[in-house]
Amino acid sequence: MSLNSGFVLDSSVALGAFFEDEQDDYSLSVWRSLAEAQVVVPALWHLEMGNILSRALRVGRITQEAIDQCWQRIDVVGLHALPLHGDARHWTQRAADWGLSAYDACYLDAALQQRLPLATKDKQLADVARRIGVPLYLQSRQALST
Repeated sequence: MSLNSGFVLDSSVALGAFFEDEQDDYSLSVWRSLAEAQVVVPALWHLEMGNILSRALRVGRITQEAIDQCWQRIDVVGLHALPLHGDARHWTQRAADWGLSAYDACYLDAALQQRLPLATKDKQLADVARRIGVPLYLQSRQALST
């Protein structure tokens, strides 16, 4: 089911809102817009965020209290998680076709399937999105990383 107003949120943008050393205008603008739009993520988003936050905790980059605050902020915005379709072969082929990781292919595929723009700071993902006709959310404010 397609949503009328919203976007697909890549983990790179969420991290840019949570980690002070990764904060930028784009991430903060996207995060502020969450109250106005339905935010969609592929099912793997929560696992990816959990992995990144747990690694940050292990190396002392973030405290357990900060992790709890991140999850509270995520709960408040009410992300709509889409189930992953296809099997490992499907995602391997999507990744190969687009020259992306299988994870990034999931974000791009979600944007395609839902006909929504993609919010990402990943330059390679954004380049492929543009190439296949997926608009970038708030792209005029976007500073992409490699």
